[in-house]
Amino acid sequence: MICTVTDSDFRVRIFSRGDLLVLYDETKGEIVLKKKNPALDSSMKRPMVAKECINLGADKVLAAHGSLCFPSYRMLKKAGIKMLITDDGSELKTTNYWDVNWKEVMYSSFLAMMERIKGH
Repeated sequence: MICTVTDSDFRVRIFSRGDLLVLYDETKGEIVLKKKNPALDSSMKRPMVAKECINLGADKVLAAHGSLCFPSYRMLKKAGIKMLITDDGSELKTTNYWDVNWKEVMYSSFLAMMERIKGH
């Protein structure tokens, strides 16, 4: 099962910005669960998504570029969840993704700090 955050058109969005948290069964090609993104009501936006994906039993997380800050990365890695990165706005069924790397974590952490400073 893949856990991700999407908009209402099921395009993958940055964890702190998407409307929905989605659990997607890639073998069946169907959405198993969709609910309001818990990050929208949390001060710890990206880690809230990571925590929810862990609680839902996902084995993979598909994150839009800019989503996996260090706390989220650490939580998901500790839980043994595979982390994949795609472009913000990619379709849920995308095959254009890559493994997370340290540059992604650094960029995402910087973006998260800027969002907190600006109040987004």
